[in-house]
Amino acid sequence: MMRFLVMLEQTETGFAVQVPDLAIAASGESIEAAKRAVTEAIRINLEAYREAGQPVPEGQSVAKHLENAEFRDLLFAYVDVTEPQGRIAA
Repeated sequence: MMRFLVMLEQTETGFAVQVPDLAIAASGESIEAAKRAVTEAIRINLEAYREAGQPVPEGQSVAKHLENAEFRDLLFAYVDVTEPQGRIAA
């Protein structure tokens, strides 16, 4: 299981969520829907890294992200993602 920091922001239609360490964004009508959407996006992204034989980018600390003024008013949370299984591309 891998854990990723996500940042949520309320929008007119629900919540936008982004994974700063992987440059992934998703959205949902509720916080839970947004977290489910981004979890699926992360899983797909991890599969792409695995298929390409590339390492997953290393996550930065929460403190580092909190220092970013653009993220100051966002809600921070974590999502857990099961690592993709299968062969690694040669």
